Amino acid sequence: MIIDSHVHLVSDGWVSDSFLLGNARVAVASASKATGQGMDPAMLVQALKPVLADPTAEKLVAAMDQAGVGLSCICAVDYGLLTGEPGVSIEDQNRAIAKAVERFPDRLVGLFAIDPRREGALEMLRRGVEDWGLRGLKLHPTVGYYPYDDVCYPFYEYCQERKIPVLFHTGACPAPVKSRFARPIYVDDVASDFPDLPIIMAHVGHNWYEEALLVCSVKPNVSVDVSGWQRAFMESPAAFYRVLRQVLDAVGPWRVFFGSDGPYLNVLFPLDQWTKAVGHPDLSGCPDVVFTREELDIVMGRAFARLMGLPGESQAEAGRQ
Repeated sequence: MIIDSHVHLVSDGWVSDSFLLGNARVAVASASKATGQGMDPAMLVQALKPVLADPTAEKLVAAMDQAGVGLSCICAVDYGLLTGEPGVSIEDQNRAIAKAVERFPDRLVGLFAIDPRREGALEMLRRGVEDWGLRGLKLHPTVGYYPYDDVCYPFYEYCQERKIPVLFHTGACPAPVKSRFARPIYVDDVASDFPDLPIIMAHVGHNWYEEALLVCSVKPNVSVDVSGWQRAFMESPAAFYRVLRQVLDAVGPWRVFFGSDGPYLNVLFPLDQWTKAVGHPDLSGCPDVVFTREELDIVMGRAFARLMGLPGESQAEAGRQ
């Protein structure tokens, strides 16, 4: 079964326009490298808002069906203390995540997203996990804290006690968030102090992927996902496959999870194309790279199912390969 381990639900009032504008600026700059000129990023934001909006996950499940994805792990992101509070509170966003899981229990699992500096944040996490059935914690330190900050430690203690994972954003990120908080090395303190805590470093740290692998090499409770690598793949499939081979050689397939970082990246590279690119790679441009079918099957779903204690093969038929 294919599992997308990293997906966001988004809707009007969930994130600040400043964050969307930052992403649009990156997309425009990437698309106009040759000319240095592109469309107005603000116009792109307005065009994409209705495309991205999916508070009930109906669009997501339809895309999963098309791509052959059986299960997705969904979450919101808490940017509010940095960007200004959005129209929909982070508590209500997390409740919407839980309701989407309730709506599609065989297709979705959810994580609780929170900025640990918020008043009452730990109690909100407890409610999300114990009352709403969410299965882990999503942190995005780029809003202004380091993973090793003391304010975070009660959250790690709780997650370790509950045996649920913490997913960290790692790697550079568009304005207005700050990339320096998301270097993989800053997760090392957490992995050291909480050796029984399942930790996932999203995006393998992007261009800091070697630093991410350094942490993984000495902290066996740390895994990575390959979400967000679509842009790198589009620029050079061979380079992406060489990185993926390096990741698998460093930590093994059971600590590497397929992910899309949808819906944002799905606009750039549709989910069905991304599942094919990772799950059934065309290696003609890099004949020196080899993946076994078993490795790819593990990355595409079996590893995340094991981490989350999911039944895997008994999930929806739509995700069977």
